[in-house]
Amino acid sequence: MSSLSLTRPASRAAAPAAACLLLVVLALTAAACGEESGEPIQAGTPQPTPTRAGADFLAYVSAGQVRTQIYTVSEFGYGVTSLSGRTGFTNGYASWSPDGARIAFGSAREGDADIYTMNSDGSSQVRLTANPGLDSLPAWSPDGKRIAFVSERDGNTDIYLTNTDGSGETRLTDNAAADSFPDWSPDGSRIAFESTRDGNLDIYLMNADGSDPVRLVDSPAADVEPAWSPDGSTIAFASDRAGNTDIFTINVDGTGLTQLTNDPSADGDPDWSPDGSRIVFYSDRDGRRDIYKMNLDGSGAAQLATRKSSALFAPAWSPDGLRIAFSSNQSGRLTVEIVDANGSPLTRLTDRPSVDQSPAWSPDGVRLAFQSNRDGNDEIYVMDADGSNLVRLTSNRVPDNHPRWSPDGAQIVFESERDRFPELYVMTADGTEVRRLTESRGRDYAAAWSPDGALIAFASERDGDSDVYVMRPDGGGLRRLTDSPGPDEDPVWSPDGARLAFESERDGSRDVYLINVDGTGLVRVTDGPGRDSSPASSPDGARIAFNSDRDGNSEVYLVNADGSALTNLTQSPAGETTPRWSSDGSRLAFVSDRDGSQEIYAVNPDGSGLTRLTNDPAADSDPVWRPR
Repeated sequence: MSSLSLTRPASRAAAPAAACLLLVVLALTAAACGEESGEPIQAGTPQPTPTRAGADFLAYVSAGQVRTQIYTVSEFGYGVTSLSGRTGFTNGYASWSPDGARIAFGSAREGDADIYTMNSDGSSQVRLTANPGLDSLPAWSPDGKRIAFVSERDGNTDIYLTNTDGSGETRLTDNAAADSFPDWSPDGSRIAFESTRDGNLDIYLMNADGSDPVRLVDSPAADVEPAWSPDGSTIAFASDRAGNTDIFTINVDGTGLTQLTNDPSADGDPDWSPDGSRIVFYSDRDGRRDIYKMNLDGSGAAQLATRKSSALFAPAWSPDGLRIAFSSNQSGRLTVEIVDANGSPLTRLTDRPSVDQSPAWSPDGVRLAFQSNRDGNDEIYVMDADGSNLVRLTSNRVPDNHPRWSPDGAQIVFESERDRFPELYVMTADGTEVRRLTESRGRDYAAAWSPDGALIAFASERDGDSDVYVMRPDGGGLRRLTDSPGPDEDPVWSPDGARLAFESERDGSRDVYLINVDGTGLVRVTDGPGRDSSPASSPDGARIAFNSDRDGNSEVYLVNADGSALTNLTQSPAGETTPRWSSDGSRLAFVSDRDGSQEIYAVNPDGSGLTRLTNDPAADSDPVWRPR
């Protein structure tokens, strides 16, 4: 058994100790399964750094059947980013750098549990330690230049120090006891830690060079997991001195002992918010180990994160106060997850054994329209962006599908077969005043509102093959814009409403074309040997994204509106489709199976910053950016 496990109070700390042991077990398993060691460390996918503009981003680690990975995700469930993409290893115990730009963590990816660092977007992963012993529990110094950590490399649990580039490794404690859980004072001059050196688990302070260790608390109970307050005056810690494990604080001179929690469950692993007003901790109070936060006086305890199948512990506040990292033994693997400090993790908006699809944001970004067969037939529904206030808008024996909001948010156009043929209908946003817009024996589909809401473009097979038409929202003013023996379909408006991009096979191959809204000025934008489809105009109208199999498999391409500067953005042997521009034109989302399952990715228009947004065994599709 690891000597670290002997330092933990039996009443409460079995999960962290077992997780540490699990690092070694999984590392040996990975090695036995053929995981190569000594190769250069690579991030799973190059990532852009998430920002706080518009949406709140959080990070987390998920343990799937094959690998454990760190992710970020926005508050509305999009923007999931894989930060580590290696198989056969476990990541745990994350520590933020003071500027929030890098994360230190423990990993057994190379066969031994060692300390690593990486950028907060998963890039530039660096292995700092390399030895046969267990290295864990990294703690970044306030100046960002050093990392304290715990190691069993010399046969005993002690605290070590290393520079953030892995140089200058120093042993800070050296005795027969177990020293663990280092935490820096805000000025970087001292380190708090827990130790059994006097026969019992107590909290100690020492200088940052390991000199002058002083015992801060002295009781027959186990006092563990010290956390320094931001102003350097107080230390929070966990203790079972009151009969069960609770959170206490004490001044750094040993006075002012205060009990903050008093619950029959176990509360532990305290950490301070950057402003010193709150403390985050784990608790078993709801029957499983979850993450909570409370005010400095112990009031206002609220649950932040929960996993029904795993224990959560070791929470750590990010330097900006917006996120909280914590550890989880989900699926039997030690992982690190990060939750937004508001407690808003990845959100599942619909949760029924039905097919919910074709989401469409309202122009103000407050609601989502979608189609669902939850009541036995495809109908149109709307809900708030958090999944609440679900309203069924249509009710028929035949399918209603593909809703699209008018630019003012007052109306929704959709497709329906309620009058025997697939036609276009429009209704007010509350589902009233349903009107039939088209009437033909051919299929009318792919409706798209003009930017000013004055026209609706659509594809129709009413004249024997598919062509592009426009009409007013009342169904009047019908105009046929294209007329060719090959199908013309999927019209997309330019931002100024003057032109439409569409795909066509009029010249023998499927290509992207542009046409003026009056039917003049037809331009062939692409001319390749394969199928070019799903055009999407950039917000400034200067470029068109599309997918094409011209290079043997489907990829996402970008081309200027005049057909120049053709660029393959994705360059992967996998199938990639459905490009969608973000509102500001800075990103393109698309669908790809490059990692073995159908997922959503995003990329910058210059091809850089490729990001995996979803990671799920199910097929993910229909990427839709929230309006900004």
